[in-house]
Amino acid sequence: MQHAMPTASPDFDFGRPPFDLLTEGQRAALAGGLDITLHPRGAVILSREEPTDSLFVVLRGTIEERRGGEVAVVHGPGGRFGLQALYGAAGGGGTGSRRFIAAEDCVCHLIPRAALEAMAAENPEFGAAILGDFAQRMRDLAALRSNREMAALTMARIRQAHLHPPLFLDAAASLRDAADAMRRNRASSVLVRGGDGRTGILTGTDLRDLVVLDGRPVTDPVGPLARYGLVTLDRDDLLFNALVLMAKHAVRRLVVTENGAIVGLLGQSDLLAVLSNHSQVIGLQVEHATDPADLRRASRSIVELIRTLHATGVKVAFIADLVTELNRRIFRKLFELLAPSDLLANSCLIVMGSEGRGEQLLKTDQDNGLILRDGFDCPGLPRIAADFTRHLVEFGYPPCPGNIMVSNPEWTRPLAGYKDALFNWVHRPDEAAQMNLAIFYDAAPVAGDATLLSEAKEYLLSRLQDNQMFFTQFARPALSFDTPSGLFAALFERHRAEPVDIKKAGIFPIVHGVRALALERHRAETNTVERIQVLAELGALDSKMAADLVEAFTILSTIRLKARVDVPEDGLEAEGVEPAIDNLVHPDRLSKLDRDQFKDCLALVKSFKELIGHHFRLNH
Repeated sequence: MQHAMPTASPDFDFGRPPFDLLTEGQRAALAGGLDITLHPRGAVILSREEPTDSLFVVLRGTIEERRGGEVAVVHGPGGRFGLQALYGAAGGGGTGSRRFIAAEDCVCHLIPRAALEAMAAENPEFGAAILGDFAQRMRDLAALRSNREMAALTMARIRQAHLHPPLFLDAAASLRDAADAMRRNRASSVLVRGGDGRTGILTGTDLRDLVVLDGRPVTDPVGPLARYGLVTLDRDDLLFNALVLMAKHAVRRLVVTENGAIVGLLGQSDLLAVLSNHSQVIGLQVEHATDPADLRRASRSIVELIRTLHATGVKVAFIADLVTELNRRIFRKLFELLAPSDLLANSCLIVMGSEGRGEQLLKTDQDNGLILRDGFDCPGLPRIAADFTRHLVEFGYPPCPGNIMVSNPEWTRPLAGYKDALFNWVHRPDEAAQMNLAIFYDAAPVAGDATLLSEAKEYLLSRLQDNQMFFTQFARPALSFDTPSGLFAALFERHRAEPVDIKKAGIFPIVHGVRALALERHRAETNTVERIQVLAELGALDSKMAADLVEAFTILSTIRLKARVDVPEDGLEAEGVEPAIDNLVHPDRLSKLDRDQFKDCLALVKSFKELIGHHFRLNH
């Protein structure tokens, strides 16, 4: 991407802030150490996946900073970018797409990291200006995302919270009957049906006060003692309204109705549990975890966060970004809790598959590994790796059926061992090798020394050759599963379509077809949407097809998420347990809009598979 030319550069403009704060000696030293880069129009100068060791300052031309498919910032002459990549910041914690693209032919100065840090140390005013501006941008991005998430949470509905089933007693029942009913049903209150048609409530606290403090006989009827005039809300009311009512009436529970009938009770703790499922709250839980049990609780909170964000209309790309960040924090913290300091310093924990691509929503099979520094030995490593896998299972991340986990020695090995494996996967490909290569190509670092993964990926890309047979074999799985069309489309219209495995029929062909095109171009990006955008910029994908693929991938991912989170509460075994991993979509259960979009997406996938088949000569 960037092509530095270590030659004499045009004069640097020291009149622009914050460089006007530099001393004459600092200016002279900087001018002598500057490099210059030239970028033709349309060139990707820097992307999320590409580290850099310099700060970019635009000399001529304009640079577009794109997030997703939109232009977020335009950097003209004097504009600076690259600090985020320089210091490994994550844009306020997210992992979303960020690329810097030349909007026209551009020239940039490069300030090496060492020179930048030396000037910041010698000149605190300059350091505060340049790094303070960067820090403020990161805070602004974090606040923007937090506000967006909080807006969704404040729009959450009561039906998204856990409701306690109503427990009814007749007015003639005794206080003893009420206590017995509460004990048997593990309830903290009963609803009392009065003789006049009214419904009242009697709580455990009421029982204590009536019997213990007031000395009432346990044989007294509950009817005259219950409190009537219940505070009620409909199941589709906002949780925020429930919070206001609880504060206004000084009560800890509300009666919830649906179509006028009582369907449950909402407790204060259950309400706060939903509103506290904010990513920052979960992030703090992870940060302050002192043992795996703390992480398990934080991990379980992610389920309700996803449900809430999805139910309030938050886009699937934002949810995936958020879940990816939280999952990686949990993996990193767990590894730090289990691993000694020397293992942390001499290894790189990686995630692969959808987690590596930043596309995981609800928890799927584990795909992780560990790269060790060559020559490093950790005697207790097998036990640590086994504990890591076991704890993740307890957190709700199922074990990988293919055993691609750190507990498998094949995926916990020195860098040299990974290079040997990569060599074999490239030069002696069979079905298992192709799968392993595809999974590793999507790998992302989570904890430890990320340069170990960078070196392994550089080795992988260096071993690739313009071997048509290799790429033909690598791309073949994109066509492995049928994508319904033709008669199936007519069945859609009559609402009688058989269930469709949305992953096999729609999502996987896009993911793997795009992955094959990206690998052919020796690209380092891992996210599917980023790969599509870069392939379009390189001319490897028609711009119309690229835009349609991004839209189809988003729609299919949204439909898949809907199918997995719209599970009745009584279908879950316990609070915090995720829906079963089920990729089946029933077209007859979709809304007309979703059904039409599903059909159109599958038709596009069919066309894309034909493109992949033709490009890689899979039909010959």
